[in-house]
Amino acid sequence: MLSVERKQLVDWRDSVHRSAPEMFTAKELEAILKIDVKTIYRYVQRGLIPYMRIQSNVRFPKLAILHWIEEQSYQPGAANGSDLRRL
Repeated sequence: MLSVERKQLVDWRDSVHRSAPEMFTAKELEAILKIDVKTIYRYVQRGLIPYMRIQSNVRFPKLAILHWIEEQSYQPGAANGSDLRRL
């Protein structure tokens, strides 16, 4: 059974998947992730976020970004605290 947070993430991802364009701009990603566009570009420079260059423009493939968000999401492990090393 999915946890409430996981279900919300899945519901959100499905909602974005249906309504979002195939590629995000940095400004669109800023609104989705609620982080500054400068931070997004720093992530690009450091290779921390999936992106594509189209000539001088940076675009973010929707499916790759949704997968990246899931990878970045903390999912608690065993109740004994063995996942505390992620903090």
